[in-house]
Amino acid sequence: MLGIFLIVAAFQLAAIYLDGRADGSAPLVPAAVADAPQEGEPATSTPRDQWRRGEVPFLYQIDSAWADAPYAGTDVAEAGCGPTCLSMVYVALTGKDDYDPAAMAAFSEAGGYVEDGMTAWRLMGTGAGELGLASHEVPADRSRILAELGEGRPIICSVGPGDFTTTGHFIVLAGVAEDGRVVVHDPNSPAHSAQTWDVDQIIGQARNFWAFERT
Repeated sequence: MLGIFLIVAAFQLAAIYLDGRADGSAPLVPAAVADAPQEGEPATSTPRDQWRRGEVPFLYQIDSAWADAPYAGTDVAEAGCGPTCLSMVYVALTGKDDYDPAAMAAFSEAGGYVEDGMTAWRLMGTGAGELGLASHEVPADRSRILAELGEGRPIICSVGPGDFTTTGHFIVLAGVAEDGRVVVHDPNSPAHSAQTWDVDQIIGQARNFWAFERT
């Protein structure tokens, strides 16, 4: 019996070593900020051939690759922050490239996750579940947010007026930098994505947080 237990344990350890975690999910690589944009330089997302599981890509809704795709009565550039954020998380947790911001926007529209010209919060819960992701809401608590990121679960945050928007917006918290601050992937701003942010500063303007993992 002991021999069988040791063999099973060995296989479990091998799975964790090869795939990152016992549930088959891959831990995120240490988050890094985006390159600082040059003045007048167009927003450039992480190239598709560099999208891989375990890394949150930088995807910008204003990228010309999908900016003009229709969404919520306008286009991705204007209203597609929610789908673009979910696309970043989807890539990081699955390694797939089938849901870029344009495809994610179409998915959101088809699934009824657009309300009054805006992305409904249900996209981050029910919608994510349809894509093979599990999400749960996280309280606006510094230690809880850092713990989720420390466990390799990227967070999508809905923010109100403040540093990121004058109305409403979605951003991704991709991980914790060496300075203890949070790496933000702002789908509308390479400049915001090129710096780290204090968690409490984000909490002060946040409306909700969702942490994600692969089912």
